[in-house]
Amino acid sequence: MEKQTSHIARRARPRGPVGRLPDDPVVLGLDVGGTHTKMAAFDFDGELLGAHAFDSQRVLAAGSQGSIAHEAEAALARAGVEAGQVAAVGLAIPGSVSEGGSLELCPNIDLDLEACTSLLRARFPQARLAVLNDADAAVLGDCWRGSASEHAGGNVALVTLGTGVGAGFVFRGVLYGSAHGAAGEVGHLCVDPREQEPCSCGRAGCLEQYASAKGLVHTVRREHAARRELASRTAASPSLEDAARAAAEAFPDARAVLDAAARRDPSACAALERFSEALGFGLSQIACVVDPDVLVLGGGLSERADLFLGAVRARYRACALPPCRNTPIVVSKLGNACGMYGAASRALDLLARGECSGTGERLL
Repeated sequence: MEKQTSHIARRARPRGPVGRLPDDPVVLGLDVGGTHTKMAAFDFDGELLGAHAFDSQRVLAAGSQGSIAHEAEAALARAGVEAGQVAAVGLAIPGSVSEGGSLELCPNIDLDLEACTSLLRARFPQARLAVLNDADAAVLGDCWRGSASEHAGGNVALVTLGTGVGAGFVFRGVLYGSAHGAAGEVGHLCVDPREQEPCSCGRAGCLEQYASAKGLVHTVRREHAARRELASRTAASPSLEDAARAAAEAFPDARAVLDAAARRDPSACAALERFSEALGFGLSQIACVVDPDVLVLGGGLSERADLFLGAVRARYRACALPPCRNTPIVVSKLGNACGMYGAASRALDLLARGECSGTGERLL
């Protein structure tokens, strides 16, 4: 397959043969995450018309993929548009997508990509369909409408901090696409070779084990249980099961950890410090390889970056090569919406190239 690219800086307004586009056309951007799926409708000028979010498990459980097409209706309703107006759909997924269209790695969710794309094609038969990695979508979205827009013609690395950790790269205004779709799997950089517990990828010591939402929760629960056990040594020691249960109740999710860190809870602060050390070190390794103009943080955890950005920057500067030490590390102003914008951006690229006739087609 010929390698496809997305040019950020100078996108032509989509225009196909007369009669090929629906009246008042829109594009739909879908970002399937490990925890939540977000979707939004955009006009051809890139203006957000309406958005909708829901629990990803509603479309990932066995036999439930059909729900994704129905959930899209909610986004269209909020945008005040009809399904027949959808000219293209961009689908961002948290996995490695090869140029041949196969899902090579998807460690955080059980996704039936073929079922999802088939159902979207059936629901929007007049629309083109673009499928891409979620971190690739995020960097496209941020370069299009986010914090890196001033660097859209240059070199940008965006790291997504969500259920997992991934990255997308734009070089000289063009999205980088690798042979096997694994170029942005920075969540599986080894940042601690001493780690014994396995990562979801099967290895150990991966960045994702510390700098993701699930990694943060795992770290704080381990820290909380250890502190609880230490404090109880003068009395009857709790069982391992009781300590684990208490830690899970205290920190049910990443949001609870961040809220507790803001209150200076010692377990949460220790976990966030480990998070920041791992992320800063990981970013320094990325800079060694790609040396971007800017490093951008996106994804759900980036929306609380005020709690950890200073520590991440300090760790990065301590670990980075001298030529890269002053590379700015910024937070995407789109936050967790980067992927929706980027998926829509890739869908618009399909149409801008004049590929407006026929039924849906996967673009990688």
